[in-house]
Amino acid sequence: MAGIARVYAMALELIRHTDGRLDRHQLVRFMVAYQTVAPLTIGELWAWPSMLKLALLESLRRLADETLQGRNARLAADGYLTQIGGAEDTAPLALPEVLETAYVVRLLQRMREYGPLVSPVRAAVEERLAAQGMTAEDSIRTEHQSQAAGQVSVANAITSLRLCSTLDWTLYFENVSLIEQVLQRDPAGVYGSMDFLSRDRYRQAVEELAEATGEAQLRVALRSVESARQAAELKSADDRAAHVGYHLIGKGRRDLETDVAYGPRLTVRARRFIFAHATSFYLGSIGLVAAALLALAVAYVQAKGGAVWVQAWIAALLLLPASEFAIALVQRLAAHLAAPWRLPRLDFQKGVPEDARTMVVVPTLLTSVAGVAELLEHVEVLALGNVDPRIHFAILGDFADAPTAELPADDEILDAARAGVLDLNARLGQGRTDRFHLFHRARQWNPGEGSWIGWERKRGKLEEFNRLLRGAKDTSFRVHVGDPKVLPSVRYCITLDNDTRLPLHAARKLIGIIAHPLNRPSFDP
Repeated sequence: MAGIARVYAMALELIRHTDGRLDRHQLVRFMVAYQTVAPLTIGELWAWPSMLKLALLESLRRLADETLQGRNARLAADGYLTQIGGAEDTAPLALPEVLETAYVVRLLQRMREYGPLVSPVRAAVEERLAAQGMTAEDSIRTEHQSQAAGQVSVANAITSLRLCSTLDWTLYFENVSLIEQVLQRDPAGVYGSMDFLSRDRYRQAVEELAEATGEAQLRVALRSVESARQAAELKSADDRAAHVGYHLIGKGRRDLETDVAYGPRLTVRARRFIFAHATSFYLGSIGLVAAALLALAVAYVQAKGGAVWVQAWIAALLLLPASEFAIALVQRLAAHLAAPWRLPRLDFQKGVPEDARTMVVVPTLLTSVAGVAELLEHVEVLALGNVDPRIHFAILGDFADAPTAELPADDEILDAARAGVLDLNARLGQGRTDRFHLFHRARQWNPGEGSWIGWERKRGKLEEFNRLLRGAKDTSFRVHVGDPKVLPSVRYCITLDNDTRLPLHAARKLIGIIAHPLNRPSFDP
């Protein structure tokens, strides 16, 4: 079908051969079979649901036209008989040149009402039918079959439209996409473990690097997997270069572009150049805007006959506001032109794996029993929104600064914190005592502050906790509530302030980001 999209032509043919009766398995088989002959592009596959709905609507339109045409034919037959019944002349009226089946059936049904008056008409109709090799009974049977088939076709189309509205097209896409099947061969075994949006970003990278044909996109996907395989053989499967994403969106993209003979558009090259010299462009743009504003102001004063010293005074006076305006303008443009991009992540919706065990820590000061109660409530809310056997929660506590190492209220505050953590483990620990922890440090004398404080305050708590996870025994933590056996297996930490929220399942998403090979920190010896 020339002049229409390929996937729309496919949808029309599928509906024509199935009478609009579709199901999920049939759609998958049809698409897989078609792509054995001609691979479809990613864009065509995403357009397929819309084209399918459009083709179903077109089928309904055609059926509606046929129904309307039949109705008009029946009305015409009624009008013909009405003219005969009201005519004074007994000569029969001429029949239409083309007798539609609906017209004939309506005549045959209504002529019984007119008796002998329409006998010549009946004879003429039967004569015309005989010339076509049909009888009156054949016409009636054909019309009834046509109406029944039309009703079935309409029902099929409406049912299929409902199917299109309820089908998970993202899952369908990944089941039938040849590019998806190639990328699933990722030597690092990571691609299939990512969430949908991350996989989709990789597929978009394939679209960017390939021409707008299914074969070209397939070649790019195969080349990216081959590059990852070669890196895995040279280094290891754990190296980030062994992951297909390293070549599609990471540092290996330039090499892949060379391999597939990709020529970036001028806008892409300009964008890359700007980002490669971001600081120079940022500061230079601010300087140019500020200079232009000052030049306009000085030119205005000069045009009004202002002396040189007045011009200099005006320029100095406007330097700060012009700079502030320039900074605001450039930052607004930068935010618009350089939109944030989504980091790839692993999909941990079904649970955090053992090798990604995480501790959510809240470094804080324990200053009062009431403050401890609020803190425990905050930690409980965090835990209820992020339930996972491998996500743990810890309070890293210090007492407030004091002139002495200990204060009379310290024991009461610490007892409240200890009892609260034990209660959380009893209620929300799922039978374990390692979900909630309390780590509390003793005060140390700080000569610079002239006071007893927690060593290095918040930064010190985090540093010492990191050492504690690595097995250190010489930290200043003096109190620990919770099962310590879990500590050696903790790999990641999420640090939150007292007033920082952790939305529903946000911890899993953050862990999925840091656990992705392209985001993992690398050690530089």
